[in-house]
Amino acid sequence: MVNLRPTSDVAATKTAILIVEDERVARRALASLLTACGYAAHAVGSAEEALGLLDDSPLPAFILVDLDLPGMNGLDLIGKLRQVDSHVVPILITAADGDRIHSALLGKGITYLQKPLDFAQLLTVLHEQQMRH
Repeated sequence: MVNLRPTSDVAATKTAILIVEDERVARRALASLLTACGYAAHAVGSAEEALGLLDDSPLPAFILVDLDLPGMNGLDLIGKLRQVDSHVVPILITAADGDRIHSALLGKGITYLQKPLDFAQLLTVLHEQQMRH
């Protein structure tokens, strides 16, 4: 099992992010970019893999979740994670129509970003969410 919490004193200041994205190239790119920006990023390819990781590790500060995952979808994963810790900050990423997603998420406290991701926008959202929590 991978511990999502930083272990060294230097890494202890890094904010942990779990990326759940089934597209391998996108998953690796996001993890690399977020790590380069100072986050402690860990990436997995499915909701089930994410839940398996979290069996033995505490939830990270942020979870970046693709909506359309094989097996359990991103919204169902977010629901399960919130049962474990209501303070987890999910960010849903999707290529789905923005109006449909916006109305589906209304009142659920879930931020979403459209694919293809604008990395600068993602960093802005992460920063704003960190300031709130």
